[in-house]
Amino acid sequence: MSSLARPAREVSYTKAHRILHWLIAFTFLFLLLTVWLRMDWMNKNNIGRIVTAGLEKQHIQLPEDVAANIGRAVRKPMWDTHIYAGYVLLLLYVVRLVVMRVEGPVFSNPFSRKITGAERFRSAVYLVFYLCLGASLITGAYIEVIGKINPGVYKVMKVVHVQSLYYSLAFIFLHLGGLVLAELGARRGIISRMIHGGPE
Repeated sequence: MSSLARPAREVSYTKAHRILHWLIAFTFLFLLLTVWLRMDWMNKNNIGRIVTAGLEKQHIQLPEDVAANIGRAVRKPMWDTHIYAGYVLLLLYVVRLVVMRVEGPVFSNPFSRKITGAERFRSAVYLVFYLCLGASLITGAYIEVIGKINPGVYKVMKVVHVQSLYYSLAFIFLHLGGLVLAELGARRGIISRMIHGGPE
């Protein structure tokens, strides 16, 4: 049996796996926080309206597009952290792939016939997540490094990158739901093992 087809009970959460798991998790959540800030609280139009309202009290009129540009400038330092965190996550992602290549994956091969249906679903979710995360990181890097040199390709990359928000939220709910079911079922203690180590 290949290492990918090992049942989950034989998988060990090594120190490298655990460290990378939590670094990726926190970086991933931080990126989602910056996306939420950009879409809601620190939206350029929201900031622009606040600036406009403040200036109107001083009897100063400000065009809507100018206010939006001010909002974009105010938001920029926050959004820069999204870009830096994206590069950090890209590095962690590559390191995680290398570690899984060396130490073995922490999920089974979803195409194996030697695993249960539940394990197949769990492994498929992880596989899809890694593929989608890779696509998100590659498109984000393209947007920042290459930019609008080819407008058509840039537009496609931007659409794919923006849509990654949906797979991110779906994975978080599936992951958290899976952990609750695991702790209530036969795989009790999985969260503790991800923190302290030990075989699953």
